[in-house]
Amino acid sequence: MKHLQIFRCVILFLLAIACSENRKSDADKRTVSVKTVEVRLASEKISHNYVGVVEEESASALSFSISGNVLNVYVAEGQKVSKGVLLAQVSTENLQSSYSAAQATLKQAEDAMARMQMLYDNQSLPEIKYVEAKTKLEQSKSAVRIAEKNISDSKLYAPFDGIIGKRLIDIGENVIPGKPVFTLMKISSVKIKFSVSENEISDIDKHGEANVIVTALGNKQFKGLITEKTIAANNITHTYDAKIKLANSSGELIPGMVCRVLLNRNYNNEVFVLPNNSVLVSHDGQRFVWLVKNGCATAKTVNIGELTDSGVIVESGLNIGDKVIVEGYHKVSEGMKVDEI
Repeated sequence: MKHLQIFRCVILFLLAIACSENRKSDADKRTVSVKTVEVRLASEKISHNYVGVVEEESASALSFSISGNVLNVYVAEGQKVSKGVLLAQVSTENLQSSYSAAQATLKQAEDAMARMQMLYDNQSLPEIKYVEAKTKLEQSKSAVRIAEKNISDSKLYAPFDGIIGKRLIDIGENVIPGKPVFTLMKISSVKIKFSVSENEISDIDKHGEANVIVTALGNKQFKGLITEKTIAANNITHTYDAKIKLANSSGELIPGMVCRVLLNRNYNNEVFVLPNNSVLVSHDGQRFVWLVKNGCATAKTVNIGELTDSGVIVESGLNIGDKVIVEGYHKVSEGMKVDEI
């Protein structure tokens, strides 16, 4: 009886080994259906995105050339104005008084000069007296011209078409010569200012084309040219400023608007491009893809570059003609047989 039990145990053990071998053999024979793409060279265009801000083409600080009390202000911040439009006016009461006094002095000097001229013509007047009278007349004429100009300067006009950026005065305030009272911005064309990192500034092509998307205008897109590129970096951010010039005849682009800047850059040489999801990350952080070689799956480490509209650029690790698994890669393991569909 004891020998019979031992015999049965041996038989069961051998049967277990046989079943295990059969299962392993079945696993080795199992194949997984996958979809592949063949590695080929392709020309790619890379889009770089930046955040930009609309700036005016130019801005001027406007001021009165005389002192006075503000009588009227005719415009507000953000208002579009045309060249020659009246912006503000100071009181002319004192200016009119000065003008009247200058006119009276001029009349007196003209009368005096007329009498002196008669005496001078009759040789009854010393030369020095005649010169004094003539000088006073010229001084009086000059005083009248100054008074007239002061009255004219009591009104401040827009020197060009633009938009009022800042209004710095109100009715009743006193102004002095040269103190800014308005900021007038010229926006018939505008500039889009954006910052570029130091490792990308060399790729910015001055006079190159750029696309600008303005969110505040319903993602409206504009095309312009890069007109400026600084050569001095920001000490804190280590970025460089670049500017794009856009036509703005309609005035819809207003300084301060935030926008997206899209710049396209072509690779000088053809490259390998794969779908983004076909490039995987291993447990040690390396990038790899699954290749099909001799009907089996094998992992291949790759180095990737930038993203494109077509996928991700593979800079090294692949050769022309390699077959990369792009669907079904999550079912495979090293050496597993695969069936390409």
